[in-house]
Amino acid sequence: MSETKQDKWDRGKTLMLESLHKPDDRLRGCSHNQQCYHELMEIRHQVIEMVRDIPNPYLARPEKAGDKNNLPPVKAINGISVTLLSGALGKHYMEDWEEKYIKEWEEYVGGKIH
Repeated sequence: MSETKQDKWDRGKTLMLESLHKPDDRLRGCSHNQQCYHELMEIRHQVIEMVRDIPNPYLARPEKAGDKNNLPPVKAINGISVTLLSGALGKHYMEDWEEKYIKEWEEYVGGKIH
């Protein structure tokens, strides 16, 4: 079965979001040395929000979560699916989260982040 441009574009967008969430120790080290770590994290947060809002240009009309095949929307916290957050890299995605996202995750899993 061949994939559509829409599917490939959505997968590319998901990977871009994952790359923005993935910690870059060298880059963050440079930001500490240049005393602009908090500014870097602020810009990172803004870019994540912008990428989340980019519509798929290959869709005839922008779909809303849950429209396709009448499926319910995928549960995501701070733009990352709970399936990915439950995996091995989950803690890395959560490192620089705002308190509201941490609380949402804790409520979802029913306990504290370990």
